[in-house]
Amino acid sequence: MKRNRANAALLLLVLGLGTLVWLSERESPKIRLTPLTKLLPEQINSIRISNQSGPAISMRREANGWRMIAPYAIEANSARIERLLEIAGSPVHTQFEIEQSDLTEFGLAPAAALLHLERLELRFGGTDPIDHYRYIAIGNRLHLIKDLFPHLLLATAESYVSPNILPQDNELDLIQTPEWRLARSPDAARLWQLTPAVTGISMDRLIEKVDEWKNAQAVKVIKAPAISPDSRVEIRLSGSDTLLAFGILRHKQGTLVLREDLGLAYDLPRIETLLSAPTEPTGVP
Repeated sequence: MKRNRANAALLLLVLGLGTLVWLSERESPKIRLTPLTKLLPEQINSIRISNQSGPAISMRREANGWRMIAPYAIEANSARIERLLEIAGSPVHTQFEIEQSDLTEFGLAPAAALLHLERLELRFGGTDPIDHYRYIAIGNRLHLIKDLFPHLLLATAESYVSPNILPQDNELDLIQTPEWRLARSPDAARLWQLTPAVTGISMDRLIEKVDEWKNAQAVKVIKAPAISPDSRVEIRLSGSDTLLAFGILRHKQGTLVLREDLGLAYDLPRIETLLSAPTEPTGVP
């Protein structure tokens, strides 16, 4: 009996403590942290990043996505930019005024990176040794946020280039490699013609090859090495008289696709499949 009474008393004590905790949580409203800026991601149409990894990166929002203006004039990596824009609304855990003499203490003389969102300048310094929050200066005010963005702020310009080797939302009229040529017919049907011809190959298979090129994405974009390519592929977009020339460079680590006019190299995991001539799958009558 005594043991049962003791157990019952302990149970009542635990229930009472649980109730107190629940009530305290209800009565203590969560502190709402203020965002780093008042800008919403959809309000930001221009970005500039300056760091020690290379030339400054300038990007602009256009109707069909983001485009890099400098140092390369090319389609930008919109998914990567959208992640970067999350910094505008990052919760600020602490903020206070700083003097010019304090900049070195917070890793801001010079800043590790400068980020311009529209006309707003954000200067990125070091991290807090206790909580490891990142120091960000806006004007003469220092803000501490979670350190979630260094890989985006310290990145090279090449990492902000779109992984698509061809401009999106464009149709193709020509793919020409050293071994084969795939071109639209000039008549109203606009069907694809393969040279040299393959007996019995279907139009669907030719369209699949075109789609493979249209949707080809690199796993990484880097500066092009100063080496002449082994061969070249030429592609013409619909409505354009200009050929896009891609160099094919084979080396020990794999094969790179080069945009020699821009000095960029694309690491494509399935490049040999792209370069192979279209054939009818085995077993197709």
